Amino acid sequence: MTNSNVALKRIGAYLIDYVLITIICSALIYIPFINPRYEGYTEANNEYGEIMQSYQSGELDATEASEQISELSYELNSNGYVYIIGNIIIIFLYYGVFVYFTKGQPLGKRLMNIRIVSNNGKELKLHNYFIRTFILNGIIFNLLTLVAICFKESTYNTIYSIASNIDTILMIIIFLMILFYKDGRGLHDILAGTKVIDLKAPVVEEPVEEAPKKVEEPIEEVEVIKPKKTKTTKKPTKKKDEK
Repeated sequence: MTNSNVALKRIGAYLIDYVLITIICSALIYIPFINPRYEGYTEANNEYGEIMQSYQSGELDATEASEQISELSYELNSNGYVYIIGNIIIIFLYYGVFVYFTKGQPLGKRLMNIRIVSNNGKELKLHNYFIRTFILNGIIFNLLTLVAICFKESTYNTIYSIASNIDTILMIIIFLMILFYKDGRGLHDILAGTKVIDLKAPVVEEPVEEAPKKVEEPIEEVEVIKPKKTKTTKKPTKKKDEK
C-alpha cells in the first residue's frame, strides 16, 4: 500500500469524523435551554439561508453573497457561541479521550481500516492525542473566534479573518505533507510523535542478509626437506698414565 493510498484513506476518515462532530455540535444550538441566544441565532441562520437561496437563484452574484454573509458572520457567531464552546469540548472528548480508549481508531479511521500509532514504538499517552487535536481539528480557529466575538464588530471581522486564514493555511500544509511527505506524516503527527498505519496493508518482510561464506583456499602441498644425517667422528680418549 503506497503512501498516497493511505493519505486518501486518512482524508476520507477525516471527512467522516468531521460530519459526525458537526451534526452533534449543531444539535446543541437548537436546544433552547442550552443556548440562551436560541432565538437570535435562529433569525440569523434563517437570514443566512435566504442569502444562499438568492445566490442559487441568480439574484445575487458570488461577490454580493460573500459580502452579505461576511456581515452576518458576527451575528451568527455571537448568538451561536454555544456551538463554538460545544465544538471545542466535543472535539477534545472525541479526538482525544475517545480515540485514546479506542487505541487510535475514531469512527472514520475504523471504517477506513487505519490506526494512529506511535512513531517511535512507544505507547501513546492522552497528551499525544490532544496535541494532534489542537493542531488538526480547528481548535485554534474556534478559540480565536471566541476571542473575536468579545469585541466590536469591526474588531471581530479583523480577528475572524486572521483566524480563518491561519486555519486555511494550516490545513493546506497538513494535507500537502500527508500527500507528499516521505513518510506521510502531517504537521500534527510530527508534533505529537504519531503516524497512521494501514491495517490491511501487507506486511513486507525485509530479506535477511546472509553472512558471506568463507572461501576455503586450497592448501598447497609443501615438500618437506629432511635434514641429512652427518657422520660424526669420535675423538680418541687419552688413557691415564699408569703409575
